[in-house]
Amino acid sequence: MGVCGPGPLHRARLASARVTASRAVDAHGSSRLIILAALVLAIGCLYWARAVFIPIALALLIAFLLSPVVGLVRRAGLRQVPAVVSVVTLTVLLALGLSWGLFNQVTTLANDLPSYRATIMRKISDVQRVGKGGAFKKVEDTAKDVLAEFERSSPAAPKPIPVTIAWPNPLWQLPLIIEPLGSAVLVLVLVIFMLVQQRELRARVVRLFGHERLAETTRALDEAGERISRYLLTQTGLNAAFGATIMLGLFLLDVPFALVWGFFAALLRFIPYVGAWAAALVPIVMSLAVFDGWVKPLLIAGLFAVTEGVIAFVLEPLFFGRSAGVSSIALLIAAAFWTWLWGPIGLALATPLTVCIVVFSRTVSGLEFIEILGSDEPGVDAHITYYQRVLADDEQEAAELVGEAAKTGSIETAFDSILVPAVARARHDRETGQLTPVEYARVIESTRVVLERADLAPAATSPGAGAAPITVAGCPAQDEADRVALQMLDRLLAPAGYALQIAPVGGLVSELMAIVQAALPGLICLSSVEGSGRTRHLVKRLRSACPETPILVGCWGLRSGDVRAELTAAGADDVVATLTEARVAVLRLTRQSPGETGVTTPTDWVDLEPTVVVRAAGRRGAAAPPSEARLSKEAS
Repeated sequence: MGVCGPGPLHRARLASARVTASRAVDAHGSSRLIILAALVLAIGCLYWARAVFIPIALALLIAFLLSPVVGLVRRAGLRQVPAVVSVVTLTVLLALGLSWGLFNQVTTLANDLPSYRATIMRKISDVQRVGKGGAFKKVEDTAKDVLAEFERSSPAAPKPIPVTIAWPNPLWQLPLIIEPLGSAVLVLVLVIFMLVQQRELRARVVRLFGHERLAETTRALDEAGERISRYLLTQTGLNAAFGATIMLGLFLLDVPFALVWGFFAALLRFIPYVGAWAAALVPIVMSLAVFDGWVKPLLIAGLFAVTEGVIAFVLEPLFFGRSAGVSSIALLIAAAFWTWLWGPIGLALATPLTVCIVVFSRTVSGLEFIEILGSDEPGVDAHITYYQRVLADDEQEAAELVGEAAKTGSIETAFDSILVPAVARARHDRETGQLTPVEYARVIESTRVVLERADLAPAATSPGAGAAPITVAGCPAQDEADRVALQMLDRLLAPAGYALQIAPVGGLVSELMAIVQAALPGLICLSSVEGSGRTRHLVKRLRSACPETPILVGCWGLRSGDVRAELTAAGADDVVATLTEARVAVLRLTRQSPGETGVTTPTDWVDLEPTVVVRAAGRRGAAAPPSEARLSKEAS
């Protein structure tokens, strides 16, 4: 079936659309440059004013953590201010108590270190004994010889002048004490005011984004608060369990100051990825100084590894339910960025700060790219990913994508959500000139290969004992894309006892009518990706040629009700937009009664195109050659 090329008016519209798109791209590029400059300025402010922004960020996170507790206290009958003061006071007292206990244990540890000197010396001698006579010893001797040679060849260095170090006045050390103390007081005051004036702060944020975006801003605030509070509460509980397990294990292994190491393990685990392993270093080094032999240090390393593995791979997926809304790669990059920006505190704050930025980027025009890059949701729909992989000639990954979709859902879902939209997009890109004919043909052929390669075997439904397969004539409306859609439908119909025979593409309409009439089908299925302009004409011709045969039109991806009404008026018995609907419609239109379905026996079939036709259910291999089909017809 030939298709007329675009006329002068169509070409003029395409040229006008390209000019408009070019202007839109230029304006979009200018706005992107402005946003990029604003981001660079914001990063500079965060770096140079980190002494101010770090306490604000800490206060925000502590306020998020204590806000649910304040809500519980308020439900007990207290007003906002007394509830906030009570919760903050108890939190400060708890922190002071833990700090005092840790300070006492650290002081005792420092006083006891000289008693472990003998054990430390024995461990050092053990290590040196292992290195004697081995590769390490040879490397050490070689390095010494090289250094000695350099010293002999270099001129004698002048004698160093002795330097006497004079300690400064203790008053010069006051800024080192006042700065962290002032930051702590600032964080405490900010936490109190944020909890007390929570309603006012929310109103100011809504006003900042504008009253016309009230619903969107409220949704973003609620989502950010819910995500961060859930993350902080869950992470705090899991870290406390981690610290308690480590403390108990170290206590059973007779490691001194187990409380100290357990507390620091819980605290350091707030640092993503490296916190737990950093917390393991000090107890391991401590065990090397305290215990003879190497059994206890290895047991402590195993304790940390097993505990971290259980919490990271079992408990966290169980209790978190779903992630903080940020992809793993984005979290790694954010951890590196915030560490560079604010140091160790930035590493500890990386996850909650990144969650806030990703959530609020949805409500700020121009920052949507942050959500696209950082969110854990798929960047594009599955059919776009499939289309991209097929364009890249990666049929293996495309087949895996379709197979995974079929396993998680169903074969119908995989076809309707991935393959059909991808083929429709390829047709659209070909008509708009974005794909060359060679690329378009490769996409269609790759889809056919993926359809055969993917493990897509629908559950067989028996048509009944002795029931003959029902012949369905498949008519592509335009090109190979329509025929591929019919091959997908054949995959769905074959287990139910249908034999879908697909007409060749590219012939005349009269030839198509003759082929369909000769097939004596029980149903005619006309396939058109997104409703070709010739579909209505083909329906009229098919109705005239086969007035008693049901006609089903598959306009895959159809969204317009007017097209459905036009095709029904032209003679179609039903119009469907998805393969799932097509399968149901075929069953409904053909399973009425044996006399009404036009069922024919296998000896009455006409082989429309033996190289591509898939026969009845259970014979899904290559079709018979034309000579065999012709001999079978003559024998019948």
